[in-house]
Formats: sequence, C-alpha cells, structure tokens
Amino acid sequence: MFSSTAGERRTTLLRAEAHSLLQSSDFVRSPVMSQLLRYLVEEAISNPEHPPKAYQVAVDGLGRTEDFDVQADSYPRVQVGRLRKMLAAHYAAIGSEERLRIPIGHYAVEIQMDDGELEKKQSRSEPNINDLSAISSGKTEIDRWFNNRQTTLGLAVFLLIVGIGLVWSLNSFDRNLSGTETASQEYTLPPRIYFSSSQEGFPETALGNDTDIRLFLENAFAGSAQVRLAAAEMSGIFADEDQNAYRFESRLVAGPAGREVIFSLTSLTNNETIWSTTIAVPDSSADYPEKLGPIASRVAGVYGVIATDQRKHLPDDAMIGYACLLRFESYRANRDPDLLPVVESCIKKSLAVDPLDSRILAAASFMSFLREEATGRKPDPEAGLQYARRAMVRGREDSSAVFALARSSFFNGSCARGKEFAEKAVELDPYEATIQAQTGAYLFACDDPDGTKYLRRAIALDPRGSIVAETGLVLTLLAEGKDKEALIFAEKIIPSSTGVGPYYDIAMAMVYARNGRIAESRVSWDRLVAAYGSQKEESPEALLGRLIINPSLANRAYQLLSRTGVITE
Repeated sequence: MFSSTAGERRTTLLRAEAHSLLQSSDFVRSPVMSQLLRYLVEEAISNPEHPPKAYQVAVDGLGRTEDFDVQADSYPRVQVGRLRKMLAAHYAAIGSEERLRIPIGHYAVEIQMDDGELEKKQSRSEPNINDLSAISSGKTEIDRWFNNRQTTLGLAVFLLIVGIGLVWSLNSFDRNLSGTETASQEYTLPPRIYFSSSQEGFPETALGNDTDIRLFLENAFAGSAQVRLAAAEMSGIFADEDQNAYRFESRLVAGPAGREVIFSLTSLTNNETIWSTTIAVPDSSADYPEKLGPIASRVAGVYGVIATDQRKHLPDDAMIGYACLLRFESYRANRDPDLLPVVESCIKKSLAVDPLDSRILAAASFMSFLREEATGRKPDPEAGLQYARRAMVRGREDSSAVFALARSSFFNGSCARGKEFAEKAVELDPYEATIQAQTGAYLFACDDPDGTKYLRRAIALDPRGSIVAETGLVLTLLAEGKDKEALIFAEKIIPSSTGVGPYYDIAMAMVYARNGRIAESRVSWDRLVAAYGSQKEESPEALLGRLIINPSLANRAYQLLSRTGVITE
C-alpha cells in the first residue's frame, strides 16, 4: 500500500526524488522536461495547497510570454502529459516502488511511497542504473514486459561491469553476454528519435525560430506511437548498426526568397539519410500546425517514413509489442487474408506478455469488429468494447486507445458518443493522418457534415499516404451529389504513392460508375477482384463486405455497381 507523505519528510522526499530523476539519461537529454519537472516540484513544495494553473505552467514553468492564451493553445497540457509519460516509463525501467506522480487532469506533483520500501532504500546503497534504461515515452503506466526487459538490461550490464558474465532470461527477452538484443527484440519498442538543429549565418536574435520549431516537432513526435522521443538535442550520438534509432535534423538556412528550414531524417543503423525536405520558415507560431504538422505526419505517422523503414527491416520472428503494431497497421490498410492469422497471433502473444498494453488492446478491439467475410466469424462488438475499455486503463492519453472507444461507439450506433471520443483522439495526436481520416470516414457514415473537414485535414497532413482520407473524400463528394468534383479529385490520386489497400480501386469503380464511365469502372473492379478476391467462390457483395468494414458503405458500393451494370452475380 502507498501512503502520502507530508511536511518536512515530504519536502525531503520530493527534492531527493527530483534530484535522482534529473540525473537520469532521458531527463539529462531533455532540458524542457527537466525545467518543467523542477518547476512543478518547487511549486509542490512552496504551494502544496495551491497547485499551478495552466497559464502559470506555460509562463513560469515553460517560459512562454505573458500574452499566452490557454484557451487557444494546449502547450502546457501536452508538455505535462509528456512529462507524466516520462515519469511512468522511468519507474517502469528501474523497477522502483517509489513514484513521483502527476495525476491526470492536474498540474500538482505528488510523492507516494511504500513505507517499507523507504526503510529498505535508506538502509542500503543502490547502484545507479538510470543511464542504462531504455525509456519509452509512449507508456503511461508500468508495463510488465517492458519492466522485465529493462530490469534485465540493467542487471546484465552491471554484472558485466564487475566482471561476471551472466545471461539473464526474463519472459521472452533473452540477452547475450554482450548485453545486446537479437534482431527481433529490437522491435518490441518503437525506435528512438534524436533531435539535432543548427542555423547557418543567422544572428542570435533568430534563435527563437529554431527553438520554437524544434519544440513544436518534439511535441508532435511525443504523441506518436511510432517513435520514442530520446532527446531534445542530439549530442554524442553516432551511427550504430545495433541501434534501432533515427536522427531528425532541422537546419535554418538563407534561401532565395528568405529563410528556409531543411529537415532530414537519418537512420542510425546504417548512417543513411532516408528522407529530407525544405520549406519556408513559417511567419509565426500560429502557422506551425499548418506548415509543420505535415512534417510530423510524414516522419512519424502510422504510414510515415519511419514506420515504412521499420517494416522493410522487420524480422519474421518479431511478433511482440511495436512489431505487432507494424503488422497490424499493414493488415488494416491492405486486408491481406494471409496476414490475418499473423496479426491475430501477434496480438495474442503481445497481450500474454503485457495484458494492459493500450495500443495492442486498441488493435484487438479493431479486429473484433471485422466482418464475417474477412475472418470467417461473426463480429463481436461486445469484445471490441471490452478491449477498448481495457485499453483505457493506462491509455487515457493514448490516441489509439481513445479512438478504440470512438470506433466501438460508432459501430454500436452512437454517432454522438463516437464523435466525442474521436475528437478527443484527434486532440491527443493532431498530426496523425489516419486518425483524422478515420474520424472523417465514420462521420461520413453518420451523415455528419464535419466528416469532410477531417478528411481534408488528413489529406493536408499526408497527401501521399492517406488513401483512407482520399477515397473517403471521394465517397463524401459522391454522397453530396458532387459527382464531377469527385471525379476530378479521384483522378489526381496517385495509388503508387499511397501503397495501402483496396480502397483506391473501390473508390475509382464507384466514381467512374456515377459519372457514366462504365468501362473504366469495370477495369477498376476487375483489378480489385484480381488483387483481393478470395480463392474460394465469393460473390461481389461478399467481397465488398469483406473489404469495407462499414456495412452501410459496403451496401452503398454494391448497390451502385450493381445498378450501373459494372458487376453481376
């Protein structure tokens, strides 16, 4: 049992714990989080009955100007949420019973500890293994499998330091004598991403742009499930073929029409730059979501550069945690029947290791709603809801967990409740194009006009990767009777750049049919059947039902293509 501490003992514990945390590797690498932690701890000591408000956190704790608008900018809430995740991950990594916590919905720091553990800690000198921990900024509670893995790493390295060659094996995470991971183990957690920034030929007065841009993208990446934010500034990190990590660099330069920023992403496994782009420096921070949001989405989205690179190198036997999510997202996009048993197996294995992994539970919830044509069994909405609720145990700040509740609500006929959760998920990860796209698609099915807004936002975030949004917008325009506009937009879609799923051919078959171009509609339909048709005898209605998870949309597609003579039984 934990008991709250008070008075001088509480103050001593708060300062001692904060000091210990600030010496750990991830806090050393993240000056923004260190600054915020110091501020909240001192506030907890000096004003225990009056915790700071969002404005105070933004101005006094994070250095924002006095004209900061808490109604228009969620910066303090997002940063405190990120700090909360870092604290949870830190304690999970070292297996400590002592916890400095920030309750959800508050900016007050609490120190809680098992009194028995406190006495043990005071009576012994413990080795400092903070620098050996690999911390996941995406978790919000202690992950059992993650805890075991990181504790094993700390023990193994410590024993090696004192000259004892010993291999520890905890669950499925075995390590060899050098303390390195097997290829499949590298993919149990998302890769780390390190930041590096520089300016060429600008005075110190221009430094604000560089810092603000970096902080914006730090924030955006912190909400992504595809990366672990390793540091605010890259220092002493070199290419290492055993390190599953990336370096994200921003460089301010003088361009022909003014200041520009060059972004690049380098794989630290082989020291190869795998992506780069150049944009004009936004005029003000108010333009960052529009100008920099697509950068965050392109790099750290579900189908972004990093996830795509990870899939290219994913070992066949990597099945736990992040590796499973990579496989799940591939199936979600393509509905490949051969991939279905692999995904179901990896979800089962991942939950056996960590029953409360919010992202795996969100994936399990999605799988529960698949139609019988896809899985051979009837959908189980109740199981989908239960998985979604379990995902929320430690996923209240995880967009995939919150969206799982949205999906469950939509499928159970509650459009209003579904919209509420979907918009919360968008708020948690505003630069993930797939969440915007799914929100738009479900609202389209609910005949909610806001659906178009989310679909257009998804396309703006990732024009080359959001096939769900592109095809969803085509279908929305068709539903609105804007057949010609839908056709013009559809013919601009580049299917090779999306690389995801049957939706393109479905949308093209429908838009061509609505515009009277039946021969071209049949070409799209035949291509769909050739790529995604089952080997067994399958009717066109069954095929559409298997590929389109929304029954109403599947029926709409079938009725249109049947009525125009594109398909026949």
